[in-house]
Parts: sequence; structure tokens; C-alpha cells
Amino acid sequence: MPAGKYIRFYKSLINKIPSERIISDELRRLAYGTDASFYKLIPNLVIKAETESEIVDIIKSSSDHQIPITFRAAGTSLSGQSVTDSVLVMLGKSWRGISINTDAAEIKLQPGVIGGSANRALKIYNKKIGPDPASINAAMIGGIAANNASGMCCGTSQNSYKTLKCMRIVFADGTILDTSNNKSVSSFANRQRQLIDSINSLAGEVKSNPELTSLISRKYEMKNTTGYSLNALIDFTDPIDIIQHLMIGSEGTLGFISEITYFTVPDLPHKATSLFPDIIEASKAVNVLSRLKTDAVEIMDRASLRAIESKAGMPPFIKTLDNKVTALLIETSAEDENDLDIQIRDILSALKAFQLIHPADFTKDRIESEKLWNIRKGLFPSLGAMRESGTTIIIEDVCVEVNRLAEAIPDLQELFIKYNYKDAIIFGHALAGNIHFVFSQDFNSEKEITKYKFFIQAVANLITQKYNGSLKAEHGTGRNMAPFVELEWGKLAYDLMKRIKQIFDPQNILNPGVILNNDMSVFIKNLKPTTVVDSNIDKCTECGFCESICPSKDLTLTPRQRITVWREISKLKIITPDSSKLNNLIRGFNYFGDLTCAGDELCSVRYPVDINTGELIKKIRFEQKGKSANLISGFIARNFGVISQLLRTLINTSYYITKIIGSKPVYKISGLLNFISFKKIPRYDEYVPKAAGKLKQSTVSEKTLLSVVYFPACVSRIFGAYQNENIPDQTTIIRDVLTRLDFNIIYPRRTENLCCGMAFASKGFFQQGNQKAEELLNELFFASEYGKHPVLFDTSPCAFHLKDFINRQSNKQFSTLQIYDPVEFLSEFIMNKIELNKYDGCTAFHTPCSAYKNG
Repeated sequence: MPAGKYIRFYKSLINKIPSERIISDELRRLAYGTDASFYKLIPNLVIKAETESEIVDIIKSSSDHQIPITFRAAGTSLSGQSVTDSVLVMLGKSWRGISINTDAAEIKLQPGVIGGSANRALKIYNKKIGPDPASINAAMIGGIAANNASGMCCGTSQNSYKTLKCMRIVFADGTILDTSNNKSVSSFANRQRQLIDSINSLAGEVKSNPELTSLISRKYEMKNTTGYSLNALIDFTDPIDIIQHLMIGSEGTLGFISEITYFTVPDLPHKATSLFPDIIEASKAVNVLSRLKTDAVEIMDRASLRAIESKAGMPPFIKTLDNKVTALLIETSAEDENDLDIQIRDILSALKAFQLIHPADFTKDRIESEKLWNIRKGLFPSLGAMRESGTTIIIEDVCVEVNRLAEAIPDLQELFIKYNYKDAIIFGHALAGNIHFVFSQDFNSEKEITKYKFFIQAVANLITQKYNGSLKAEHGTGRNMAPFVELEWGKLAYDLMKRIKQIFDPQNILNPGVILNNDMSVFIKNLKPTTVVDSNIDKCTECGFCESICPSKDLTLTPRQRITVWREISKLKIITPDSSKLNNLIRGFNYFGDLTCAGDELCSVRYPVDINTGELIKKIRFEQKGKSANLISGFIARNFGVISQLLRTLINTSYYITKIIGSKPVYKISGLLNFISFKKIPRYDEYVPKAAGKLKQSTVSEKTLLSVVYFPACVSRIFGAYQNENIPDQTTIIRDVLTRLDFNIIYPRRTENLCCGMAFASKGFFQQGNQKAEELLNELFFASEYGKHPVLFDTSPCAFHLKDFINRQSNKQFSTLQIYDPVEFLSEFIMNKIELNKYDGCTAFHTPCSAYKNG
């Protein structure tokens, strides 16, 4: 437990928030304290808040004890705005509420809703939320609003600021304002008269100053998230409107957004996408395209394209492009096909004025379009994967007027050359003049840190002084641009921002040092170390894209957090191999990192560079296996059929005992056995299924048209149906379906003793896993007459594991095997043979991780 004032703070909350959600152990403070930025601060306490009333309690207690707090949603922010060395307040799993009004013109969202989830809820209405950051499938609404994150299509007209209808806010003194509720607004006006008057006074000052008003108007004609949203002071007259729009982009420094309602925007059903590479003139073409009906125009330099040209699914011509080539990724959409064709024709006609080196063409195919967008979306993480181990990936985000884009890009490239950033790439949202540049940075020496310092200062001067641009277009100010806010805005506007902070947070307890910071060196302090650990994870940028798909995200740790902790353990093993800190982390990692990792490797699907935390965990499990564990695993592998029969006998015995003496006594007895065996003996209850029956051969029909090798997975051979339901085993159902459709079923020889090997490999027993996989492949090869007949697995995970094993082993002999999971087999061999009838009951669908990975 941290000492001093944090103990008093902890005690003040312990009766209001369950102790298991006030986290003080070293491992989880380290893990939860990590975000996507290149800064590292370890919080003294982490609190998982589940309700608005808990947020109020936390804020009031932090005020009483003068302890700063930082709010965290998904932690995908890139500028250091969601890390702290004080108290980190994380959103628990109860903040995921979505409510859509009757005509889907509005959507009410809690801050823990992932942006992509909001869009999926709106999809059936052909609507979406306005903000569309590249991280939309990982970023949460709380962070999207608090950073005024935009993206590739929303520009300045559909971001959170422009599409905001209303919100609920918790202020620095615990007061709640619901801007959609007249009673709440009236109550707030009475209780917070000083705040209201101060905001009115501030807005009046700005509006009476033509020079300042002109500056603010001009700055927000382009994308700008540097500092506070000063445009609220000139865009609105109602102080409540001003207050809620100041909250947009405030990065948790003015209050907590507990709910937000957006006006939705059209998601037009007909879309077309194209990639246009040309010599030199891409920046000039943007001006022409901005006057046409284009949703997005993404610009990518040759270095960007080089970073992704070898990835699967990329168009082959990219590799052939000249070094001076710049590309434009263009998307246009319309209500109907005819309008879309007209828009495509207009765009192609306009582009004839420019020198293209690849034929101009649009695709309307959704899959092909997705491939083209994956080029753009994969740029940042792809460069992250290409960087030298031990270095950090940096992404900066500036904006200039669109008509000056052609000047600004070469100027930035000159700075890359001057400061020796050879791997730097440039891409961005061209219609908005928004440029991202990405480069790798070594923070392991003072010399390299100094180089970075001078480079960022040079960029800040270039963008603000020569181009009058914004230093942060959409990623938020954070720590890395806080020292340069005054440089961009000037003293008068900067003083306005300081007054806004003072009005909302007079005690400076809400995320201090973010957006406004007097320390001109804060952007080169508390830099995240990059320890070289394992080739599986060294390229991880800790972006957090993997977290939303992880099964253990609400239980223990996510893939990003496991990597963070393992990096620290690996570092300590070298620096202080006998330290108590290292021993504590290793002990904690056993449960939080290892035992609760499903090993399903779904994280590799969401991460564009295929970083596989599951592989890391399996490797750790392998390295920790003792001789006795390997002997036991080997015995089970050799006697798999006997062990399977023993398990069926035990299940049946428990089932019949339950029938005789009832489920409650059996539950209590098994609970006692579970306790005294340190959870080695599983607890038994009524939901444990009956044991599966023995496999039965089907009768071959004279009408048989096709033979199929059916391999029932070990789980299907051991577990039958739910105890209280009179339905057949899964193996019986599949056999009956295949028989009725005139398939000849072939079972592999010695089926009872066969296993795909996943059960072993997932626990780190690689030798035994490989042995079982090879054994199964040999039997399937023989049963299928060397690949002649299709092979049906009745579980997707086993099918995927074996296909993956064949690919990894590069075994050409077994490449002829036609292995299908149930969904694939249904699609290819059964759906065209049957007529479907509507089913009126309820059905639950569970998509296994393997089916998801298999596409």
C-alpha cells in the first residue's frame, strides 16, 4: 500500500467503493498505468469506478485530500494525457450503455462504449457517429469526446464538438450537470452561480475583442485540438452550451463526462474506394478533390507505402512504385448507385489533369475496399513493427491550411533529414490539411533525447510560425505538446485557457500538467523505457487495439498489460535479479498474466502487425514446466483414450450419484474436495453435462454421393448433453444430419486416442502437442485416402489449430487435406442440399475465437 496521504485517501473511500476495486498492488498499478503514449508514470492507486455516484465520491475525496486524479477510458491516447503518478480512475465494465432514439437521429452513450460498438448499433439505420478515429474499434467514447478525436472522414464538421447534443458532467466539486434536463440546468445555475458568471464574463471579453475573435475563428477553420476549445466562447451565447463544448477536448482536466448524446450522421450505403499513386502532384490534387463529393482523401508518401507493401492482401503494384511517389486513398459515397457512378466519373475526370502512374480505378466491393483502407490504418503499427528493437515509435499530428499542404510536407521531410530520422513516414487526412508523421526514437541515451527535443522544437516553430497551423489536429495536447500551447496561441489566448482551468478546477486536482504545463521540458520527462524481451512482443507499441477483444479484459489483464508487466519482469531479471519487487511481480503474474490468459491469440487479429501475446504466454508456460509435469503430460498423451474413458466414467458416476442423493449434497462434497485439493479437483454441479456415449457408425445408403471423414473432438467425445435435457450428444446429432443427407461417414482409426494437440500446446507442452497433432494428421491422411475426401471437425478451435499446425510446419504432404470446421462444412456441402424453415424460438450464437481468426 502506498504511504502517507494516499492511505488516508484510500480509507476515505473504502466504505463507498468495494476494496477489490481500489487497487494498490505493484503489478496492477504498473499494468493499468500504461497507455498508448511514450510516457510512463505509475499511479499510487488505481480505482475501477462503476457508477456516477462513485465518481462523485472519488472527486470529493480527492478534493478533501488534495490528491490529483486522472480519468482513463481505453487508454489509446497518444499524447500522455491518460497516465499519472497519483490516482488513476478507470472505467469499469458497467459504463457501456447505448440508447438510440426513434429515428436514430441521436445516440446516447456512456463513456465506456467503444466507438465501433456505437457504429454497429447504428448500422441498421444507415447512421454512424461523426468522430471516426483510426482507433475506433478500441477507443471509448469518453476518450473520443475528451480528446475531440476526429479521423479520416469527419473533418471539422462531424467531430464531437460539432455533433454534440448534450451531456452529463461531474465537476471538480462533485456537482452534476445534465444539460438535457431543465431541472438539472436550473439547479446547477443556482448552485454554481460563480462558475456561470465567470464563463459569461470570459465569453463577453472574447467577443468584444475582434482580434482575438478572428484568431479563434481562423484556428478552428482547420483541425485543432491544441489547448482548450476556445471556439465555444464565440460559437455560443448560452453558458450551458459554452460549458459542455469546453468539455470537448478538455482531456479530463475540467470534469468527468458520464454520458454524452451525439447527433448521428448518415452512413451512406453505396461506397467506392480507390488508391491513386502519382508523381509529386498529390498535394496539389487535394485542392481539386476538396471541391468534389469525397468523404475522405488520405495522403501517403512512398515511405508509408513501403512500410506495408509486403503485408498480406496489399496490391502488388505498390512494390513497383518509384521512390518519389505519393499516393491518395479516396472514398466517395452516395444514397444510390446512380449518384455514386456520377461522383466517380467527376473524380476521375478531375484527376486527368494530374500525372498518374497507375490506372485510376474505383472499387465498390466491400472486401476490396477494406483491403485499401487497411493500407492506411496499418501504417502506424506497421512502422512500429519495423523499428529497431529497444526504440519507441512516435506519432505526431499537425495541421496546416489545405492550400499549403504541398509546401508543408517537403519542409517536414527536410527536418527528418536534418535530425537524421531516416525511417520517418508522412500520411494524413488531406482534405483537412492534417498531417501525421511517424518515426522511431531511441530514448536510451541523453544524446538521442536531446536530438528529439530539438527536433520537436523545430517542428513546433515550423508549424506555428511559418504556417500558422495547429500542433495537434486530433490527438489531443497531452504532455508532449503542453509546453508549446502558448507558442501556437499567443499569450492572450493562453491566459484565457489558464482562466478556464481555474474556473472549472480551482484546486488543480483534475489531470494536472496536461494541456497546460509551465515545465518547458515536460515533453522529454518520464519517457517510457523499451526493454528488449521477446521477438513475439518487442514490436508492441502498447497501442491498446488488442484490449477490447481479450476474454480476460474484465477479469485480470489485457494483452497490452501482460506485455507491460513481462517487460518490467525481464528488465528486473537483468538489473536486480534478487529484488523483492521482481519476486512480487513474478508471483502476481502467475495468476494475472498466465493462469487467466485464454491463449486464444485473438489479440493478434486486432493488432495490425500480428503481435501474439498468447504465444508469449505459452512460451512462458513451457519454460516453467518441471520434469514431473512433462512426465504426466507425456503419460496422458500416450494414453489419451484410457484417460478419456476414465473421465467419462467419473462424469457418469457423479451424474448417477446426483440422481440418487440430489445435487446439493454433491455440490457441497465436490466443493470440499475442490478446497482441500487447492482447486485441482473441479467443483461439480447440475450444469456439468452428462458423459457422451460411444461413437456409432452410420449405415451407408445406396444414394451416398460423398464420403466425409468425421473427427469428433475430444471435448465432444467426453461431454454429452445437459443433464436435464433429453437431447442426443453432439456426435450423434452430426452423424444423423450427415446420414440423412446421404453422406458416407468415415471415422479415423483409433479415434478415441486422437487429439489435435491444442490441449497440450496451450499449456506449454509443445512436444506432446506436436506429437498428438502429427498422430492425428497421419490418421486423417489415411482415412481421407490421402486428401481425396473432406475432413469435418465438429469444433472450430480444433480445425483451426490443426490447419495452423500444418502451415507452421510447412508440411507439403498434409497440405492436400481438406479440413473444415462446422461453419465451413455447412456452407460448402450442406446449405445447397437443404431447404431452410423459419425457427420461432430463441437461439444463442457463440462465435469461437478460432472462427473469428479464420474469417
